[in-house]
Amino acid sequence: EAPEEVVSFRNGAQLTLGTWKEVVQLNFVRHCLQSGFQIQLLTNDTLQMMFGADGRILNANGGLSQLEKRLYMSKGSEAAKEAHIDLTRRRDKRENVKNHFLTADGEDI
Repeated sequence: EAPEEVVSFRNGAQLTLGTWKEVVQLNFVRHCLQSGFQIQLLTNDTLQMMFGADGRILNANGGLSQLEKRLYMSKGSEAAKEAHIDLTRRRDKRENVKNHFLTADGEDI
């Protein structure tokens, strides 16, 4: 019975291997490269040829560039700063509501 091994990538692309030869090669390369396996398979022409993968399809991603990731997802991004300010405001309001009974003059929050 022929095995079927599927390698899934972060960008949603998949590589399906259907022979014992390819599966044994895949396991050997995975063992040798360990955590660098996927990036090597995405960029290394020899590995792509070995497994019959098309590098253009594997590398076709609609993701963000490194600069875009830094602008949108980092702690210093505007969205993160706004979220931090909003969280601080909600936290302060919650504390004020909990401690409202302590105000002697009865001012509203």
